[in-house]
Amino acid sequence: MKNQNHLFITTLVALAFAFAPVVQAGSRLDGGPTYLRSKPDDILPVVSIRFTPVGLTLNQTARLNLVNMDVANGITVSWRFMDANGAILAQSSTTLGVGKIVSVDFKRHSDLLPNEPPELLRAEVQVQVDIITHGVPSDRLRRSLEVFDNNTGETTVYMGGGS
Repeated sequence: MKNQNHLFITTLVALAFAFAPVVQAGSRLDGGPTYLRSKPDDILPVVSIRFTPVGLTLNQTARLNLVNMDVANGITVSWRFMDANGAILAQSSTTLGVGKIVSVDFKRHSDLLPNEPPELLRAEVQVQVDIITHGVPSDRLRRSLEVFDNNTGETTVYMGGGS
């Protein structure tokens, strides 16, 4: 029994030390704990860029192109393709060195049944790019979004941006 009490007290002390950096006693009106922030509010993302939504059919691909023209230490970016409701369809991130180009394709999958109504054959897609690197304004990242036909390769939509 004495060993069990010792084990219980040791476990409680270990948990107290584990939670000590997260919770700090503070003066709040309701007397509750004050939670320490793990990061400042303005750390991520530093800059967000949203492209105008585009319609995408089952035989089209949306391609996002990004290039770092002159930021010597690189630009860390994350991007996501979202549907009309804001649900994330695909996402990733990378660090672009000077002159490095990255292209990301999003192709709609044909998960529709053969008898689906025609209005479901086209979906609205939007792209958001977040620049994570502090001090890099949006005009330092050259970017474009294009929509092209999978069969012919013909570009039907093109949007560019950056300096």
